[in-house]
Amino acid sequence: MRVSVVKPVQVICFFTLLTALVSCSMRKNTALTRNYQAFITRYNIYYNGDEHYKTTLREMERSYEDDFTRLLYLHPADARACPDAPQPSGDFSRSIEKAQKAIQLRSIKRKPARKAGKSRDQKYREWMKREEYNPFLHNAWLMLGRSQYNNGDFIGAASTFQYIAKHFSWLPATVTEARLWQARAYCSLGWYFDAEAILSKMPATDIASGEIEELYDMAYASMYINSSDQSQAIPYVRGALRHASRTQKPRLYFLLGQLYALSGKNSEAYDAYAMAARGGAPYRTRLNARIRQSEVFHGSDIRGEVKSLRRMARYERNSPYLDLIYYAIGNLYLSRRDTAEAVENYRLAVERSTRDGIDRAVARLALGSIYFDRRDYEAAQICYAEALPVLPSTYPGYVSIRRRSDVLDRLAVYAQNVRLNDSLLRLADMTERERMDIVNRLIAARRRTDREEAERIRREEYIALQGGGNPADGIAGQASAPVAFELNTDDSWYFYNSTVRSAGRDAFLRRWGARRLEDDWRRRDRTVSGLASLDEDVADGSLSDTDFEDTDVKEYNGDFDLYSPEYYLSRIPSTPMQRMAAVNIICDGMYNIGLILKDDLGAYPEAADEWLRLLDRYPDNIYRRDIYYNMYLMYMREGDVVAAGGYRQLILEHFPDSPEGQALIDPDFLDNKRRMYAEEERLYERAYEAYLENRNADVHALCDTITRLSPTSRLIPKFMFLEALCHVTEGDAERFRSILETMLRRYPDTELAPVASSYLKGLAEGRSLNAGGDNVRGLAWTTRLASDTAAVVSDSVFFELDSAAPHVMVLVYPVDEVSGNKLLYDVARHNFSTFVVSDFDLEPMNFGRLGLLVVKGFANFDEIVRYRRILEDDPELQLPAQVRPVMISVDDFNRLVNEGRSFDDYFRYVDERSAESPVVAGPVL
Repeated sequence: MRVSVVKPVQVICFFTLLTALVSCSMRKNTALTRNYQAFITRYNIYYNGDEHYKTTLREMERSYEDDFTRLLYLHPADARACPDAPQPSGDFSRSIEKAQKAIQLRSIKRKPARKAGKSRDQKYREWMKREEYNPFLHNAWLMLGRSQYNNGDFIGAASTFQYIAKHFSWLPATVTEARLWQARAYCSLGWYFDAEAILSKMPATDIASGEIEELYDMAYASMYINSSDQSQAIPYVRGALRHASRTQKPRLYFLLGQLYALSGKNSEAYDAYAMAARGGAPYRTRLNARIRQSEVFHGSDIRGEVKSLRRMARYERNSPYLDLIYYAIGNLYLSRRDTAEAVENYRLAVERSTRDGIDRAVARLALGSIYFDRRDYEAAQICYAEALPVLPSTYPGYVSIRRRSDVLDRLAVYAQNVRLNDSLLRLADMTERERMDIVNRLIAARRRTDREEAERIRREEYIALQGGGNPADGIAGQASAPVAFELNTDDSWYFYNSTVRSAGRDAFLRRWGARRLEDDWRRRDRTVSGLASLDEDVADGSLSDTDFEDTDVKEYNGDFDLYSPEYYLSRIPSTPMQRMAAVNIICDGMYNIGLILKDDLGAYPEAADEWLRLLDRYPDNIYRRDIYYNMYLMYMREGDVVAAGGYRQLILEHFPDSPEGQALIDPDFLDNKRRMYAEEERLYERAYEAYLENRNADVHALCDTITRLSPTSRLIPKFMFLEALCHVTEGDAERFRSILETMLRRYPDTELAPVASSYLKGLAEGRSLNAGGDNVRGLAWTTRLASDTAAVVSDSVFFELDSAAPHVMVLVYPVDEVSGNKLLYDVARHNFSTFVVSDFDLEPMNFGRLGLLVVKGFANFDEIVRYRRILEDDPELQLPAQVRPVMISVDDFNRLVNEGRSFDDYFRYVDERSAESPVVAGPVL
C-alpha cells in the first residue's frame, strides 16, 4: 500500500516541476532553460521538419527528368530559377513551417543574469553579446534557408543565410555553411559577382568537413558554369562527385562529360559519359549518355559504334528513342565528314520520331546545318522553321539559331525563284519529246502521290475518330481513350484552359489531320516536291508539279486540271519576253541571296561566290554596279586592299558618273564614311541631351540637320521618335501623330515600332496628350499603370489623399536601367534585418518601361514616413539613383491601376491641393 501511494505522488511532483519549468523557461535564461529549449526544439519540432526535408529531397533528386539537350543543372532545385526548364517535384513548405515554428516559439533572446567579476573576461563579454541563446536553434535557421532554396525562393534563402552569417558569428562552421548556401542562391539569381565576392573571401581552413566541401565545390561549379570559361568548373564538379549521393552521381557525371566536350577534351568526355551510363542510373540517363558518346567518339573506326547503335534501334524498348539513336549515328558519320550517310540518318531520326519533341528538333537542326553548308537554302529553311518553335529560349545557341532561321526565311524565297526559273529555262531548251516524257512522269507521280495522300487522310480520320486524340499518337500505338463529355467549370483564358484547348485540338485533327505550322497550311500538296533540288529534278525527269503553281500563266485558259499536260506545258517560257522575265528573276534572286549572306550573316566568301556565279552566267545583268560596290566594301573590310582596288577600278571604268563612282574618286572615301558614322552618333547625343534639358527647338534643328546631311542614316528613326516626343510637351497632337506614322511607314522594323504603335493606338482610342510639363517627367511618370485593354473611366480625376488610410510605398524605376530582381532583394534584405515584428509584403509590377516595387503593410501616412526615413538612413542599402519613392494610399494606388491612370495624373492632383494635403510624393524626376 505504501508503494502505491508514493508513485502517484512522485508523478504529480514531476509534472508540477515540469510545468513550473516550462512556465518560466521563456522568461529566464539559465543553463537549465537553455538545455530544455534545445531539447524541445530538436525532438518536438525540428526532427519532423528535418525528416520531411530529407525525404522530399531524395524524391526530388530521384524523380527529376533532366533535359539532356542543355547543360544539366548541378541539382534539380537549380532548375526552379528557369521557368522554361523542366521543373522538379517536391514541396518543402512543411519543413519551412517547422523551422519558422521553432524560431518563433523556442528562441531565447533574453540575456542571462550577469555574473560578478566576469566583466573583463573576453569570452564572457562575447557570450553576453550574443543575440540567440538556444544552442540548437541555428539548425532550424539552416533548415529554413535550405528549404527556401529547394522551393525556389532564392531571394528568401539568400536573406535567411545572410541573417545566419551575421547573427551566429560564434559558430564558425554554421557561418561557413550559410555563406556557401548564400553563394549558391546568388548564382541561381544570376548574381555571380556577389557569389564570387563571398567565395573569394572564404579561407581554405574553413572547409573542414565533407558536407562543407561538397557545398564549396557546388557553389564554385555553379559560378563557373555560368562564366565565359566553363572549363574552370570541371575540377569543382569532380570534387562534388566525391560526396554526392547515389542519385546525384549520374547527373554530375553527365554534366562533367558535357563540360569536357565543351572544352574539346573528347576522350575525357567519352569516359565521363560512360560513368553516367552505369547500371545505377535511370534508363533515360544511360541512353542519353550513350548517345552523347557518339558526339565525342575519338576512335579511328566508327563501324563498331554504328553497329552497336543500330542494334539498339531494333529493341522494342528503344522505339520511343529512335530519333536519338539515328541522330547519334548521323553524328558518327558527320565526324568522319561523310555527309551523305549523316543526312540519311538525320532524316531517319526525323521520320521515325514518335514524340515530335526537342530531340526531333535537334535532329532537324543538324540536318538543316548540312543543307545550309551545301547552300540548299530551301531545304535548310524547312528544317530550321520546323525545329525553332520546339526549342526553348534557353537552348544553347538559341539566338544564333533563330537569327539563321529568320535569314533562311528570306533566302529560301529567292533560292526557290532561282531554282524554279532555272528549271523552266532548261525545260524550254529541251526537245518536245523530252518535255513530254518529263510531263508524263510528273502526271504519273502526281496521281500516285494523290492516292497515297488520300489514303493517309482516311487513316488519320479513322484514328482520330477511334481514339479522339492525336493521329500521330495513334500511329505510335498510343491512341488515347475516347473523350467523354464532362462539365467544364474552368473559365480561364483559352490558352490556359487545358480542357477547351484539347477539345479544340481534337476537332481540328478530325477535320484537317496533322498539319505543320506554316503559311497556307490547308494546302497538303505544297511540299510534294520534298527536299530535292529542282535543277536535279530536271536532269533526272523528276520535276514536281508543285513547282509550276506559282508561275504566271497567260496562254493556258483551260480548267485547272493537274492531270492535263497542257497545265505543265503552259508554264514553260517559250517567247523571248517570257525568257527575259525568267532571267531577270534569276538575276534578282542571286543578287539578293548574296546581299543577305553579306549583310545579315557576314558570310563574305559565300556571298562573293554567289555574285561571281551571277556575273559569270549573266555578265551584263542590271546588278553589276551594286555587286562591284559590295565586293569592294567586303574586301576592304577584310583588309584585302588589292582585291578591293580591282573592284574600285571596275566601278570607275564602267560607272564613272554613278554616285558610287563619284564617291570612290576620293581615295579617303571609307575614312569619310566612318567619320560620318561618328558624326551621326554625336548629333544624336546632342539631340538627346537637348531633349532632357527641355530645349525642344534645338531638338527640331538637329533633326533637320541629320535629315539633310545623312538621309539614309540608321539613326533616323531615333531622331524622328525624339522629335515626336517634343511635340507631346508642346501640345501638338497632329504633328506627334504625323511623325510616328511616317516613322512606322518608312522603318517598320525599327526597335521603336512597338512603342510608336502603342502611342498611335492610344490616340485612336481618344486618349489625349499630357501637354505641358517637362520632357523627362513625361518619359517616366506619364506611363499609364494598366494593360492595353484598360482605359481611363472618365476625364475627371479624383483622389482621396487620406493620411489616416493604409498606405503603400511605391519604388518607381526604369526597367532598362535598374535590375528589378536586385532591387527586390535589397529591399527584402533591408526589411528582414531591420524590422523584427513588422512584416512588409513586396510586390513587383511592370508597365512597359516603368517598373514598380510596391511595399505594403503601412497603417497610415505617419508609418510610411518613418519607414522611408529608416530606408534612406540604412548605410548598407544603396538604392540606384534612378529609383524614386512614391508614398500613396492603398485606395489611391488602386484607383491609378484600375482606371489606367499615370503618376502624372496623381502629381497634378496633389499639386492642385498642396495647401490642404500632406507631402505624399517623392522627388520628381
